[in-house]
Amino acid sequence: MHAQAPPHIPARDRLFPGEGAGLVLCFVFLLWANAITPLWADDYCRSMPFSLPTIARIVWGNYNFWTGRWFTTLVTFVVLDLRPYGGLVAFAVVNAGLFTFLVHVVGHLCWRVAGRPALPRAGYGVAQCLVVFLMLWWLPRTIGEVALWKTGAIGYLWPVAGEMWVLARIVSGRMDMRGVQYAAVFLIATFLEPLSLLLTLVLAGVTVQAWRQARRLPWALLGAHAAGTLVLGVAPGNYVRMRTMTPSPLTDRLDGLLGNLGSLFDPFWLPFVLLVGVGLCMGRGHTPFPACLRAGRGWMFGALALAYMACLLMFPREALAARVSFPASVLLVCYLACLLARCVAEPGFGRVMALGCTGLVAAHLAIVVPDLTLLARISRERDAQTRAQVARDQPVVLPRVTMGPRHKLLYVRKDIIFVGINPDPHNMLTACYARAMGASSVRSAP
Repeated sequence: MHAQAPPHIPARDRLFPGEGAGLVLCFVFLLWANAITPLWADDYCRSMPFSLPTIARIVWGNYNFWTGRWFTTLVTFVVLDLRPYGGLVAFAVVNAGLFTFLVHVVGHLCWRVAGRPALPRAGYGVAQCLVVFLMLWWLPRTIGEVALWKTGAIGYLWPVAGEMWVLARIVSGRMDMRGVQYAAVFLIATFLEPLSLLLTLVLAGVTVQAWRQARRLPWALLGAHAAGTLVLGVAPGNYVRMRTMTPSPLTDRLDGLLGNLGSLFDPFWLPFVLLVGVGLCMGRGHTPFPACLRAGRGWMFGALALAYMACLLMFPREALAARVSFPASVLLVCYLACLLARCVAEPGFGRVMALGCTGLVAAHLAIVVPDLTLLARISRERDAQTRAQVARDQPVVLPRVTMGPRHKLLYVRKDIIFVGINPDPHNMLTACYARAMGASSVRSAP
């Protein structure tokens, strides 16, 4: 591979060679994936005729009696309630754009943290961008829940993209912002409690370090983010909701956390670790093992991932859904991306990466496209059967989807993205679907 050292990468981070083409490919695929993914679970519970006063009343009620994630809830209601007016089209574009933006931020952030190694020429730059995208897709436990499910994507992908942008600004030293950017930082910090707390602590540490070194203190950025964390954390609904859950002492939470931490790693890591391992072996003459594993300052992402998981101790064990670990997975992806950035600078590795990327993309499409297509077909048939029975003024009975546990359909062999209709018509999610479809009741039967 012919690596080229950039003469200068400006503060605003221009696209790397080949990155633009790679990001376009990512966006096109993600736009299709978002467009074809149907509504699921809580999406139906948040679908109703659009009314700002009604939405505001529900959001205020949730803040006081269920969750402090008021901005998340507000955005979700607006998107889903505007469904008849193109809300889902707008969501598909924005959501695909945010995932693509996350790929861009991770690539540039990790290049800086890895020590600004030499960049590849454009052809290999496309492959590098696609490998980062594939790591972000396959290494998290529940990508369907956090990137395609409407409610889940707004609650997890959006804050992760925002907080990684904040972290990139910290690493690059660009902590002076415009007023609208500080407002955005405040809103980003109101999305997800443990991630918001972690970034506030990081900003506090950066501020202390700047004070000790007699540098300008990022008071405005720290204040905006800390304010968002505070508004999120003091919501009465957080404590009301916690009282409805099974009591969970610290030992019980720790046991659940250790299980959650161990399950971050699965066989899908193997091809990416193998690809990076080949690059490390090719560069052992420059940086011997195990020093190469530091990846410049890339090791700090592993530390942040552990710190994030430690923040989950604030939740009862019952609340530790798999999707809550998504930010930790992204931080671990960043560590691998730092190693990859250093491997790319090795002569000859570009061809290895291009070959590996081709195989990974082929496997990705061979698995994801049929699964999403099947998911869309099941949803269309379910909706058509529901409308036909509603038109005859009948209680709706739908065929039961029984792939996977608890009558759920497994997606990309590791995710649960689609919740089948429950046999109990009074089940909350089944009742939400019935209400959204105008049915008196809905249930499933074999």
